[in-house]
Amino acid sequence: MKTIEFELKPESRYIIFSDCHRGDGSAGDEFAPNSMVYKFALDYYLREGFTYIEMGDAEELWENSTFETIYITHTSVYELLRKFHDPYPARTRYIKIWGNHDLDWQEDVGPLRTIFPEIDVYEAALMHSGPGNDILFIHGHQADPICYGWRARLSRWFVRHLWRGVQTIGIGDPTRAAENPGRCNAVDGTLTRLARGEPTGMDNRIALLHPTIVVAGHTHRPVFEGLSLTERRLLETGFGPPGIVRKEGPEAIYYNSGSCVHPRCITGIEITAEQNADGPIHPHFALVKWAIQPASTDPPSLSIAHIFLEQ
Repeated sequence: MKTIEFELKPESRYIIFSDCHRGDGSAGDEFAPNSMVYKFALDYYLREGFTYIEMGDAEELWENSTFETIYITHTSVYELLRKFHDPYPARTRYIKIWGNHDLDWQEDVGPLRTIFPEIDVYEAALMHSGPGNDILFIHGHQADPICYGWRARLSRWFVRHLWRGVQTIGIGDPTRAAENPGRCNAVDGTLTRLARGEPTGMDNRIALLHPTIVVAGHTHRPVFEGLSLTERRLLETGFGPPGIVRKEGPEAIYYNSGSCVHPRCITGIEITAEQNADGPIHPHFALVKWAIQPASTDPPSLSIAHIFLEQ
């Protein structure tokens, strides 16, 4: 499998976003309502020296047959992304991973290289953050049988040719784990077992990377230390509907960045380097949200806020 490897360094700062699903600006373009929030966040991370790991389903290439229409619609986004990119891999601040909705990049990266010279798109990234401590970044559809291998190609045909028309009237895509909490739980469970070194039934090439921490996307549901926000609330307060999975506690081996298509907000994972006195460097994780919210001004106004949900 095509993987990029790099080391966590004292100055390292990473932001992980997944599942942008950038489209053509039509009613089916789920990214469009959050494009301003996303660009505001990208500008912040660019100025603050972060490296951007874009972890799959960045382009909605199930519903759109060409990249050109997406680029024309969101040119201003790609101009920002170009500022992260460097053709020399050791200098670039833009690491791009493909997911099931943009698996076209696995086969032909040519259209992207007209915007990002010499760019490569990977199935996975592996961060070495200390002896025996490797963080795997992967979209996550590899743990979802309906979205991996030949099933993914069948799902793509279904969405492109049959589903797009009804999506414009507000009906969700049934092939997405985001539409099915049970599938979210199954994907989370499989990726957690991968981090534990337990059998998963996934592609053996992934298990051979031997990650100790997994960071994924795909489900659209943010997860921090193995707990979704609702699971953590249930654990801490006892409040939650019967369908919420009750877990014993946090397990700092699995994280999910959520998505950039939540109503009125985007979520991501920030990773920075920490070091105790004379101790080894280790990663610090934070689950963040960028959202439009009222500002305490006179007259009242709206602002885009950078909110830490978990850290």
